[in-house]
Amino acid sequence: MIKNRILNWINPLIRLPAVGIDISDQSMKYIQFRGKDELEISFFGEIEIPAEIIIDGEIKKKEDLAKTLSAWFQKEKKRLDSPFVVVGLPEEKSFLRLIQLPQTKREEVAGAIRREIETNIPLPPEKLIYDYEIIEPLKNHLDHFDVVITAFPKDIVESYAEVLKIAGLQPVAMELESQAIIRSIIAKLREESAKIIVDIGRNRTSVIIFSGGAIIFTTTLSLGGHTFEENIAKNLKISMEKAIAIKKEFGLHKKEFGGQLFSALVPPVAALTDEIKRAMEYYRTHPAHIHGGHPIINTILLTGGDANLLGISTYLASNLKIPVYLANPFAAIEKRLRHSIPPIEKNQSLAFSAAIGLALRDLI
Repeated sequence: MIKNRILNWINPLIRLPAVGIDISDQSMKYIQFRGKDELEISFFGEIEIPAEIIIDGEIKKKEDLAKTLSAWFQKEKKRLDSPFVVVGLPEEKSFLRLIQLPQTKREEVAGAIRREIETNIPLPPEKLIYDYEIIEPLKNHLDHFDVVITAFPKDIVESYAEVLKIAGLQPVAMELESQAIIRSIIAKLREESAKIIVDIGRNRTSVIIFSGGAIIFTTTLSLGGHTFEENIAKNLKISMEKAIAIKKEFGLHKKEFGGQLFSALVPPVAALTDEIKRAMEYYRTHPAHIHGGHPIINTILLTGGDANLLGISTYLASNLKIPVYLANPFAAIEKRLRHSIPPIEKNQSLAFSAAIGLALRDLI
């Protein structure tokens, strides 16, 4: 599902260079690469999106968002190689289903997929834009197909496409954020190792299971860096500005502020831990889809802007009994980078994992 066809419906003939754009409720991160065999970052950055324009991934004020993106485009026009962009769609609005189909002719799969969508997704096919990928087993030939279906409400996709075009940008493809993240942080896609990727953003956190070359499962929680800051501000009775500074400096430190800081952060981190446990249990109890992938989750990778929270890796590893590491957003292209040290700080790059993966869509 790393090079799916979803939403290439916009213009399937256009090819990169394109800017990878990761749009969230409060910001837009962007990055562009130059080169073919050898790559370098031509530019990257982040702009703020005013409050209430996007809520839970849904564009509420199209004109305002178009103005924001247009202003950015006009400012950066000289540095852009083209107006072409690859855009991530909000994880919380997606449907991802892993299904099995009897062995049949490949050209007949599309019709079977439509029937499966009617059964497995709570929207009729005509109200969806969807794609699928047949997952080739790592080992042995099967008597069935494993197929991953990715779908979005058609109105969500069309609203993003409309806004981008009004802003003067040309979307060449759109895809699930988790697909882009996998593309950037996983160096070898066709491997047995089973991993959980945890993308900790500002307002939400996504938990992704990746195994045997495919995304098996995703779920989204309504907690993130903002939750951490609100809890700190409430427990310590301080402003949000101070809470942000304390979060960045001390993280999950048990003794700071008389233990109040740790007490403030444990509830949301514990909730995240529980969600990861549920994902692990899902993987354990659905062995029918594991063809060549390891039957046990053996690694957790953290990415996203708040993956840098001090102590969170240790907390999760201690409670889940699995090694937990910070992801490398350049893992997939590390050997192709012209400069061994990218012009973006390591901690900052974690917030750009999705944008990096989007920009690499047709480069790897």
